[in-house]
Amino acid sequence: MKKVVIGLIIAILIVASVVGILFYNGKKKSEAQNASESANVEEYYGNRGNISQVEKVKFLSKNDEYLVGMIGLPVSNELKKFSDEEMIQFALNIAVERYSTVLIQKKNKAGKESYLVSKDMVNNIIEEYFGLQTGSVDESNSSYYSKANKAFLYGENISKTLYYYPVDMSKDEESGNVEIIADAIFVTDSEDISVIESAKYEGKYQKDNVDNTIKFVFNKEGKLVSYQYL
Repeated sequence: MKKVVIGLIIAILIVASVVGILFYNGKKKSEAQNASESANVEEYYGNRGNISQVEKVKFLSKNDEYLVGMIGLPVSNELKKFSDEEMIQFALNIAVERYSTVLIQKKNKAGKESYLVSKDMVNNIIEEYFGLQTGSVDESNSSYYSKANKAFLYGENISKTLYYYPVDMSKDEESGNVEIIADAIFVTDSEDISVIESAKYEGKYQKDNVDNTIKFVFNKEGKLVSYQYL
């Protein structure tokens, strides 16, 4: 009888030891996997910051258009509100990007082929991005406005070589303004499309890929207010 009891005790100890070893190994494997996943996340420069997934997706839905709109606007290291002229240029950039295939082309005073963009189109885009109603922006003093054509003549060549990726967000509780910091990243066209897409939409790029970093300020309605190059 004693031998049976001793045998059972030994069997229980063996089973307990095996279970303990398996549990220990499983825990170590899980910790190693979590550490590996954490390292992979931190490996990419675009994964820093605290922007929420909701705000990130909202920004990325207009990623290319924010970028296009900013082409040619002056770099400012101070927080700068968009001027009337900058809002007009922003809108013209987007108008050409969106509608170049249907816009009429005419020569400007210098004989350069330019797109003829109506005031209504510019006003609609300004309202879309800046929340300003028609008449809020004075187009008559714009260097792009043609009184003879009663429209804008815009001959700038829109060429995208960068992409924006949002990395951080903060909110001013008093004003309701939201600040979103985005990297302007450079990814060569020679890269595989999956590499470009993962950089643009998942933040999988290195610090060396960042051309500049910019802060966008949006009001509580989600419309652009100001910007700053950091």
